Amino acid sequence: MSLEVVIKQKLFGRKPMPLEVILGEDLYYGNYENDHLSVGEMGEEEILVYNPNRIGRGFSIVWTPEEKKAVTLRLLQPTTTRELQDFYAAVERMAKHWEGSSLEVEGQKQSLEVFLDSYQEMMEFNLKALKDFAGQVLDGTYNTLSLYAAKWPMSMGQEEATLFLHNPHLFEEWLHEKQSLDACYESPQFFNLDNQLVGMFFLSDWTSLIYPDVPTVPPGVLDPRTGKRLQCDKWQVTMIIGSESEVLGQLEYSDFLRLLPAEKKSKYDGGHFLLAQLTAEEIRAMASHI
Repeated sequence: MSLEVVIKQKLFGRKPMPLEVILGEDLYYGNYENDHLSVGEMGEEEILVYNPNRIGRGFSIVWTPEEKKAVTLRLLQPTTTRELQDFYAAVERMAKHWEGSSLEVEGQKQSLEVFLDSYQEMMEFNLKALKDFAGQVLDGTYNTLSLYAAKWPMSMGQEEATLFLHNPHLFEEWLHEKQSLDACYESPQFFNLDNQLVGMFFLSDWTSLIYPDVPTVPPGVLDPRTGKRLQCDKWQVTMIIGSESEVLGQLEYSDFLRLLPAEKKSKYDGGHFLLAQLTAEEIRAMASHI
């Protein structure tokens, strides 16, 4: 679920919407692509903005530097208290920059004043949405819930759902803490090898890495031949010594999990683990089992 606000500029005397107005003093931006955010990069028609001091789920801005007619803001829910504040502040800042602009909230015309007055009601709705999401995990409707967040997807499992149901304010702390780690989120790439569709992850000695407990095709990735969700025949991990640009070969994902140094692996969220940075020697030891 999401909250959508469209700001439309009046017909005469139109001017662009500068990026610095969108961001204000606190927000950063990036382009969300292939399941992670490339900070500081522009999308063709959309950017994702977030607060680096309190990283949440981010909110998208449909916008280009030349746009003078309308800008659309979309906020995923449930979100955090700080992000909801940032979203409302961005709408106010942008609407006032386009003097005399009009608003559409969820497709309905609304004055800026009425929208700003809805903040407390939206806070209450947001809290209910978070508890509903947690409840769906705890009652078994979902094993885990995947949530798009500002930097990369996050997974709410039983442990997280229990925590948020009783302490909803910890949702904000959890999102910020996990996304502030000096780590790289590993998204699969897909290759047709020997008439099999292989989902490929990569392992290197460059940094700490985040991997799924069970690999799956990300939502929205379609098979161009059928138009349906892509189905993988198998999953593998390519091992690379980054300092030497040396490819050591591939492991099946199950073997990759089995051979990981146990002391380097820790829980990240309800569906992922964090792999602390491996040395070249540790990766070579894993590759020796190929």
